Amino acid sequence: MQFSGLTDFPNNWIDASNQCRCGSVVRLRSGLCVSCLLEDTLQGEHLDEVAFDLELVAIDIPDRDWRLGNYQILEEIARGGMGVIYRARHLPSQRIVALKRVLTYHSDSQETLARFQREAQAAASLEHSNILPIYDVGATDDGLPYFSMKLAAGGSLQNVKDQFCDQPRCSADLISKIARAIDFAHRHGVVHRDLKPGNILLDAHGEPMVGDFGLAKWLDKGGDLTCTLTVFGTPGYIAPEQAQGIRAKQEPGVDIYSLGAIFFELLSGRPPFLGEHAIDVIRQATDKPAPKLRSVAPGAPRDLETICSRCLDRNPASRYESAADLAADVERWLDDRPIVARPLSPPARLWRWARRNRAFSAAICASSILAFTAVAWQIDSWRLDQRVRNEQIASHSVVILPILNLDEAIPEPELTFVVTNFFRARMAAVGPARVADWVAPPSKWTGAGSSAEVRSALVDANCRAALVGMVRQIPQGSRVSFRLVEKDRTEPVQNWTIDVPEGRDLTQSLVAQDISGSLYRMLDGSTKIPTQRLDPVFNDATARGFFNAGRALLDRRTIPDADHAINCFQGAVRAAPRSVLARSYLTMSYLGRNFLTADPKYIERAYEAANEALEISPNDPSAHSALCMLDTCVGHFDEALEHGLSALENGDSSERVCGQIAFIWEELGRPDKAIQWFNKAKMTEPQPADYDAILGDAWMLLAQDDKARDAYQASANFRPDLPEGWLGLCHLELLHGNFKQARLLFQQRAGEYSAFHTTKPFQAQIEFFARNYPEAERLYAEILAADPHGVGAQQYGAISSAAALAKLKSVQGDSANAQQLLKKSTLADQAELEKSPRYPEVLYRLAADEAIAGNVSAALTHLKASIAAGFIDYRSAKIDPRFDSLAANPEFQQILSQLSTHVANLRERSKSVNPTTQH
Repeated sequence: MQFSGLTDFPNNWIDASNQCRCGSVVRLRSGLCVSCLLEDTLQGEHLDEVAFDLELVAIDIPDRDWRLGNYQILEEIARGGMGVIYRARHLPSQRIVALKRVLTYHSDSQETLARFQREAQAAASLEHSNILPIYDVGATDDGLPYFSMKLAAGGSLQNVKDQFCDQPRCSADLISKIARAIDFAHRHGVVHRDLKPGNILLDAHGEPMVGDFGLAKWLDKGGDLTCTLTVFGTPGYIAPEQAQGIRAKQEPGVDIYSLGAIFFELLSGRPPFLGEHAIDVIRQATDKPAPKLRSVAPGAPRDLETICSRCLDRNPASRYESAADLAADVERWLDDRPIVARPLSPPARLWRWARRNRAFSAAICASSILAFTAVAWQIDSWRLDQRVRNEQIASHSVVILPILNLDEAIPEPELTFVVTNFFRARMAAVGPARVADWVAPPSKWTGAGSSAEVRSALVDANCRAALVGMVRQIPQGSRVSFRLVEKDRTEPVQNWTIDVPEGRDLTQSLVAQDISGSLYRMLDGSTKIPTQRLDPVFNDATARGFFNAGRALLDRRTIPDADHAINCFQGAVRAAPRSVLARSYLTMSYLGRNFLTADPKYIERAYEAANEALEISPNDPSAHSALCMLDTCVGHFDEALEHGLSALENGDSSERVCGQIAFIWEELGRPDKAIQWFNKAKMTEPQPADYDAILGDAWMLLAQDDKARDAYQASANFRPDLPEGWLGLCHLELLHGNFKQARLLFQQRAGEYSAFHTTKPFQAQIEFFARNYPEAERLYAEILAADPHGVGAQQYGAISSAAALAKLKSVQGDSANAQQLLKKSTLADQAELEKSPRYPEVLYRLAADEAIAGNVSAALTHLKASIAAGFIDYRSAKIDPRFDSLAANPEFQQILSQLSTHVANLRERSKSVNPTTQH
């Protein structure tokens, strides 16, 4: 049985094919909803409610056995954050009603269930012609409450409010009836607190009925179920005191304010306050008076402008005393009688009273002068105390940045809310303080706590310091880290790392470590804030000179430059033996040298320098960052990811560590996650298109070639000094089998980039994949002679020179040389696999070695292992000559087909996570 429209899934998850032409969910076999079917079949014939119900009874509706108690569900009408409303038939009476029940995923929310029960209880206790009646209250078999109510055939006021703009008398008549209904509720001790056009329903004759008492409050009860930040009404219609959470003032005046907002919108066609988001609307309503009605709708009657202004007064005491008074004033206007909302002004009344009582007014005047003097002195004293307090608050002001989920590279709003409230309460208990939260613009938030990000948060929140938070899963539970960054400082003032065991509440761990207390004392000056720490390399002129010279050479791609960079960083280490930063950069220079000619000795030296750095300072982010790059280079991706995340947690907010984490996810076969991290790196990249080439590789692995081409083209345009963007464009042509176009595109700029180590291997790959074997053999022979290891220079395809030559010799029938080269390649790959057992690229090269040798079973085994480790470039495998012996193998084809499906799933995941990514 299909339950389209009767599910707890959001509407945008329901297939468009299951929707009626009016947009509602189809529940009839005709393809129309009940309303549209009746409209068509009855040909516009007018029906009263009884006839309408009889027609619904006669309709054959599928899924008749889907019931709630004595109710047969006909179709879904609407849904919100708490519940869903259905059109239903009460089986004993055959009456068509509206039935509301709690959404299934709220079944464990006591607050939501209590709110739902409160709505039913409040509405059921009120019998009024303009209050939506409740017929029945019950519960489903699994305990979820529901209630039935009168079906509002006319929909809600939200849907027809535009029809009232040019009809002030109709608007006034409607508001009068609603106000009478609200006054009836007030007199019976119920305040609605969520009046808005969507909660005003209309029957078949257009008569209004007030519904949705989910936020109602009983005036004679002290408890308040809904005094939380998440449930307080609808921005634009709630009174300022309601938005501020001032419980003592949330009396009938809040409903009068909402009636004024609805009246204003009916007359003008827009709410009193407009903003980009809900917080902006609430801030406007709190900080400034509502606009005059005639400033928005010049043709509106002046008396109705006065009535709206009195309803929308920010001071509850200045509004109408009751909803009945509001209704009476509106009815006076409808009867063309003077309204009472425009009495004699207080100054005029005071002047007339003083003229009648001259002696008494003189005495009062003298007493007022004395009182004013005393009050002025008290105010001056209060201002002095307030100034001192404000200074204390300013010195203890902290803004909490959105906490970054390191596992998914997304913000954690719920955890941020919990942490903000915790620090707000705990620091206020210690002394005057202000803890603000920051709604981060997507273009400025990385979560890593970059200097630009922190600076923006400090300016927006006007705070002294910022708290950067991150969370990730660890085997024992979760790890939460915080970093305190003070204004005008580049390094964190303090770091805290908290491991929260499975099942334990985070706040308990925060209390146990007294983070809020130490944070307050640090800002108070009780705990001395450490001065800006500088690595020893900057304290020695010689070391600083070597270090700066090495950094200038680090990004160059030639062997002489790499050797020179190594010499510079070695000189910096000799001049500053305790420098962690110099050793970290020395590690990276060794890595660069190994990348140019894959020589194991450079890896050994890199590990030696990195471990020395970590031994000097175990929590230094630069040491962890260097080890992250080193472990990535040798295929230890799990260790690399741990070091990369540790670098972030310990204060490395640079784009380099985000880019490195992205590259790790790309190597692990998760380009969808890599794209998220690459985008974070790009937000703070030192120059345009620093990461576009490898971002293009991620899009290429997802087979989203248009986005890959855009990224490669950006890299080629903005970084013409490097060949990566140009080679990426050539590679896309190669993947599509456009060998001639790939060769032509390569030849256009080959001379410009001939000095780069990646140029000739890619040229050889073009000829190899194009089956131009003589030219490919010549190129691979030259590469192998220049680089005996034959792997490090390859950018795409995981091709070693020895394996490629073995394949070429085998094609020529030179089996002796083919076997010798293949043995060399296989032994080298097996040796590398022993060091890195889960390196996808090495496993893929071994699969190719076995395929060249004709060992089908071993080749397929290694290919499956490479895919399990993260290899997903199935398009290269399809056209790689090394796998020609497997081309007709059904299992090989099945493996590539399954891998293609897996990539398609990752592609869809990427679209849902990065729906607006542009390149």
